[in-house]
Amino acid sequence: MAITDIQPLLDWTAQHSHWAGAAVFFVSLAESLVLVGLFIPGTLAMFGVGALVAAGALNLWATLAWAAAGAIAGDGISYWLGHRYRGQLRTLWPFKRYPQLMARGEAFFRRHGDKSVLLGRFVGPVRPVIPAVAGILGMPPLRFYFVNILSALCWAPVYILPGVVFGASLGLAGAVATRLAVLIALMLLAVWVGTWGIRHAILWLQTPFEASLAHIQAWAAAPGEGRSFRGLVNALFDPEKPESRALLVFAGLLVLAAWGFFGILEDVVTRDPLVLIDSSVYHLLQGLRTPFGDSIMIALTELGDAAVTLTAVLAVLLWLSWKRAWRAAAYWLAAAGFAAALTMAIKAGLGRARPFPLYEGPSIFSFPSGHATMSMVTYGFLAVLITRELSPRGRLIAFTAIIVLVALIAFSRLYLGAHWLSDVLGGLAFGMAWVAVLGIAYSRHSAAALSPRGLMIVAFSALLAGGAWNVAMRHGADTLRYAVRQETRIMAQQDWWNDTWKTLPAWRIDIEGEYEQPLTVQWAGSLESLHHRLLTSGWRDPLPEKSLLLWLDTTRPAMRLPLLPRAHDGRYEALALVYPVLNRDDRRLVLRLWPADTVLRDQGQPVWVGTVTQETLRRPLSWFNLPQDSKNFDQPRQVLLESLVDVRVRLARRANTLGSEEERITWDGWVVLAIELDKP
Repeated sequence: MAITDIQPLLDWTAQHSHWAGAAVFFVSLAESLVLVGLFIPGTLAMFGVGALVAAGALNLWATLAWAAAGAIAGDGISYWLGHRYRGQLRTLWPFKRYPQLMARGEAFFRRHGDKSVLLGRFVGPVRPVIPAVAGILGMPPLRFYFVNILSALCWAPVYILPGVVFGASLGLAGAVATRLAVLIALMLLAVWVGTWGIRHAILWLQTPFEASLAHIQAWAAAPGEGRSFRGLVNALFDPEKPESRALLVFAGLLVLAAWGFFGILEDVVTRDPLVLIDSSVYHLLQGLRTPFGDSIMIALTELGDAAVTLTAVLAVLLWLSWKRAWRAAAYWLAAAGFAAALTMAIKAGLGRARPFPLYEGPSIFSFPSGHATMSMVTYGFLAVLITRELSPRGRLIAFTAIIVLVALIAFSRLYLGAHWLSDVLGGLAFGMAWVAVLGIAYSRHSAAALSPRGLMIVAFSALLAGGAWNVAMRHGADTLRYAVRQETRIMAQQDWWNDTWKTLPAWRIDIEGEYEQPLTVQWAGSLESLHHRLLTSGWRDPLPEKSLLLWLDTTRPAMRLPLLPRAHDGRYEALALVYPVLNRDDRRLVLRLWPADTVLRDQGQPVWVGTVTQETLRRPLSWFNLPQDSKNFDQPRQVLLESLVDVRVRLARRANTLGSEEERITWDGWVVLAIELDKP
């Protein structure tokens, strides 16, 4: 998603800055308001406001003022409510249903006194409660408003400036590769949402969970029909046994995971709607691919290779044997062995083909994903062994870390095109169901306590050592294995020159199918020859990428800055040159060419497609340079046309050039066709 995709929002915001300021005020007010603030994602909202500042749609200082004013007003209203109604607030929802929310705020205030109004502004769980608690407990108004104003003036920049930096960084990342920027943003968002969701789910589900457990225990203990079944349930969820809650969680996971796996399996067999989505997701993610992204995702997928999981399994098995934890060792061995065997059996039974061939033998088939299954089983059951001896906070941290690791490995399989979406979801569901089964069995019987620290050290060391070795040994070969598949087209030279050039891409296209930039150049011949000719016509090589820190120097002219590479079709440009704009130090023309995977039959000349843009420097907050492409593609193309000498060249026009960018891009549809003259 490029910045142009939200251009209408940016334009509207810039034209209606007073409404945008009011929106910032009310969001920050609501985020600080008692009761309401519990449900407003204020952190995310202020982060997004900062991104709008970076895009130039909002003024930084005005936005900070609106945000601070809203925060002061929100806390002021909350304080007044607490001061006015005192203990009556405890009778309102959600405090009546979740009294721990108010209790935490009161404990925080009693511990920190007046400072809690300042500190509480930055502590998520108590932020919307502290001002009301200050009013309830009788904090003097003068002291409250002094601390309230001071804390708001600190809060606004702390929450907005990271969004400004991120927005500007996203713009720079978009200049490097729009798809890479989207990939990074999606991964960061997924990790943030996942950890936020786990933490808040535990908070909000704690009371319903306790109520459900008590209801099950009461039903099992009551007289009536089905005594044998009630006795079994009572034995499973005996309140005197601390593992009863874990059993309930595992039982719920088993039901959900089994339902999910068999539902996905049915879709795969009958080719129901989920399978129809597989192809769309595959092509969507292939559109995200960049060389740098490939390198990261290949390393992640190598962490899920059999060599790494087997190393972790053996290391933990040896440690458990050394500790004479024979029961835990047996469960650990059963977890990995059964999962691996059944995964291979299902693969062979279904015989489902991968998006493209990658392996030989049993691994040639696709469903379920072995990486997703074995990662879920190995690291999931490891969490079961570790967290049994940890505090609730330690369990949360351990499960969150493992969920993130498994999710990244599973996502890497989708990104690299090694599996369909249903393969990965099926593997995760199957792995989770098996972990739940083992978790129920393991928790039902007492076992010797294990040292969570020792087990974590052994497992982490094995993962680190096995992963590092596997990445070092296989990364080069896997880069070729998972490379984007390209087919080379063969054309007759005269056919390309006359008409078939129109079959080559006309646009750089983002992941949503939106038009990015028109490809206004097609060159047939060697890049070395074109490079030499353009250097004699005034074009220049950009500074090397190792000089990227020069982008922090806001005094340098555009021609003396390095060029941020861009990716098209999963590859960086093969040739990039820059050209000065007369009397404008903040602008330059940029030519980029990418392979078109086409060869002209007559002379064996490869064909390249490219674009010529005018790049203008913006300086957000005067901290660094940010490149921005002009929307006029006609004038830069004309400069290139005049620079081409001693080649066969002509202008050819596409019949249809309109797209989603038609109102913001100036392009008349003409394309430069140039071909290296035949060698004598």
